[in-house]
Amino acid sequence: MSSMECVIAVHAGAGYQKITKEANYKKICMKACKKGLEVLKNNGSALDAVALATMVLEDSPLTNAGYGSNLTWNGAVECDASIIDGSNMHYGGVGAVSGIKNPISLAKLICENQNLKMSFGRIPPCLLVGIGAHEYAIANNIVAVDPSNLISEKSKKDFVHNKYKVINQKYSNCQAGNPRLDTVGCVGMDKFGNVAASSSSGGILLKQDGRIGQAALLGSGCWAQMSDDVAMAITTSGCGEYLIKTNLAKEMSRHLFTSSCPTIAITKCFNEDFLHSPILKNYNEKLAGALVLYKNKDCCEILSAHTTKSMCIAYATENDRKSFVSRLMANTLPGTSVMVQGYPL
Repeated sequence: MSSMECVIAVHAGAGYQKITKEANYKKICMKACKKGLEVLKNNGSALDAVALATMVLEDSPLTNAGYGSNLTWNGAVECDASIIDGSNMHYGGVGAVSGIKNPISLAKLICENQNLKMSFGRIPPCLLVGIGAHEYAIANNIVAVDPSNLISEKSKKDFVHNKYKVINQKYSNCQAGNPRLDTVGCVGMDKFGNVAASSSSGGILLKQDGRIGQAALLGSGCWAQMSDDVAMAITTSGCGEYLIKTNLAKEMSRHLFTSSCPTIAITKCFNEDFLHSPILKNYNEKLAGALVLYKNKDCCEILSAHTTKSMCIAYATENDRKSFVSRLMANTLPGTSVMVQGYPL
């Protein structure tokens, strides 16, 4: 791979992708990569490409982001999203926002407005939530829709089915079947060597209204950083509360900066800072995933890691494109060990 060949990679969440739906997930991930790659080929920035690829995933009813998101306890769509530009470390995030077709486009605007000069010593916001986020979107011509237009038939059905179960549960610890943890995310690098990362999610099914997950937050949902020798972009997926508590994306960057082998660094991070983290010692199923773009002087690589049953990933460069579902080993319990794979570019 030439030093500045552009690359983009997306994931449709670490969770459980049914084998019957695998082809659909792979297709939407590939579509997102193609859109992002077009931007990069036309000398667009990593930030632009990553945002556009994420929008493709938000618009799909298959994913738990944007249209078709999980519904809150009160039956609403409340989205979280964030994006970070590795070239200047600017970040924009939105949390628990309703009625915005593409939450990532609002996060990107907030990110780009970090440079705005404001009067009276005010500082542009980097994270907006709820009604304030919605008003900021309207004021800046971000596409708003009737909140009910973001509810898909499937999410409505899941909501009714699971809420009924919770209200009528006979066992206080009864578990939902396969929780939809399919947050989406994207990492990319442009022709100028700049990197960016994004995350977007509807959150967990039946979440408390107003709850904010890792997808809105810098350091737990996404991270991108560059030094003279290394560039990296990271996006995470899984149980938001656990990812927030462990600050997983940022911890992973720390491991990656101090190790010469990204596979070892990611494995070490998942084991030390997630699976065996003292912060999570009282929890059983520790579900998470990460998608990483790592480049140093010698190599460029996309890496995936997950403790969930599966994770759907796709990547594209000018010469290569691939989409696939990574699955845990057959006899492994989800939430107990991590599956890490690298794809050299």
